[in-house]
Amino acid sequence: MSRRSCLSEDMAVVLSLEHGAIIDHEAWILQLLDQHNFYHHEKRTLNFQGLFDIRTPFLMDGQAQKIAERLERKREETLEPKRKKKKKGLTSETSPHKDAEQDHILSTLSALQSTPEFKATFTYTPTPDDYRMNNIKVRNLRTRLMEASNVTLARLDGATEGGGFSTKVMCGSKYILPPHTRYICDDVANILNHTSGERFDFVVMDPPWQNKHVKRKKSVHGSKQGYSMMNIKDILKIPVDHLLKAGGLVAVWSTSNPSHMQEFLQSLHTWDVEHVATWYWLKVTKAGEPITLQEGRCHSKLPYERVFIARRSKTGGCFEDIPDKFVFCSIPSGIHSHKPPLYKLLKRFLAPQPQCLELFARNLVPGWTSIGLEVLRLQHSYLFEDLEDCLCL
Repeated sequence: MSRRSCLSEDMAVVLSLEHGAIIDHEAWILQLLDQHNFYHHEKRTLNFQGLFDIRTPFLMDGQAQKIAERLERKREETLEPKRKKKKKGLTSETSPHKDAEQDHILSTLSALQSTPEFKATFTYTPTPDDYRMNNIKVRNLRTRLMEASNVTLARLDGATEGGGFSTKVMCGSKYILPPHTRYICDDVANILNHTSGERFDFVVMDPPWQNKHVKRKKSVHGSKQGYSMMNIKDILKIPVDHLLKAGGLVAVWSTSNPSHMQEFLQSLHTWDVEHVATWYWLKVTKAGEPITLQEGRCHSKLPYERVFIARRSKTGGCFEDIPDKFVFCSIPSGIHSHKPPLYKLLKRFLAPQPQCLELFARNLVPGWTSIGLEVLRLQHSYLFEDLEDCLCL
């Protein structure tokens, strides 16, 4: 893998190679806070930083306990399975395509692991106590955050100006808002009511794809569990063709359902765009290991997610070709669907000073327009309070 660039001036991108990258979501948020004068006095450790304290893979408590006991007995067994087992055990899906996909991701990870930047970034060595705790601090923090931020806001269309972060109280909750943002609390289906013909260079979305697990939770626990889902036809009704400039990019975080993926990609012409690349987000722990163990069937989830990238027909613009099968790794947030800053890796394929839009947004980014029914959820002040050191069980 040839070295393309190392962007040390951008804290989000630790390393960028031809076919892979390392990004730091936590550092990106901290950089935004620092650049826009969030810290009025000395810097503190904030609650959202605790969400990135992923020390061990995602495990059932019983399995984590067994690994802790194994480490304490100082057996010579390694936590990382042999490469052949690793490739066979990434997922229960079995097909030549999936095997090739997983082999490529593992090969890219191996190349990244050999770099000084990877070794300097993922320095943590988990202890038996870490496995015994099984990321419980992150899980408890996530629960407290989701409870605190579970606020239904009325429809709104607001904006912030310059001058740093500001606070706004709505429905009894306080929100921390970055500068130069437009935030719209509304159903994405109503986006054209707010844009007045405005078009964007980059549109990113993480749609609520139909999901069997969520459907089961809703049937067992009622509507308060899970979230409202959309089928592919409804997703494709989003008027991306009326939102995207010529030459613009749309990035869609994908479902893991193979038939849904295929149907979606075959229907992208609805948006007047062409699928140009599929990227992979590989989620790793602080030790640099995939967040799901690659042996047995202890966890059905993949340690990576796919991102489909499509471009609207070029008319006069000259854009660099986007590499296919690009793999970027990072420590994930403990909050479901809290995605890393994909824009930082794609900005060189966009027009200078691009206009950017996020659909189904749950947080704000300076310079962006964001819309969703939970558009301010991850701007809740609880994320920006001092980290609680106590473990609340």
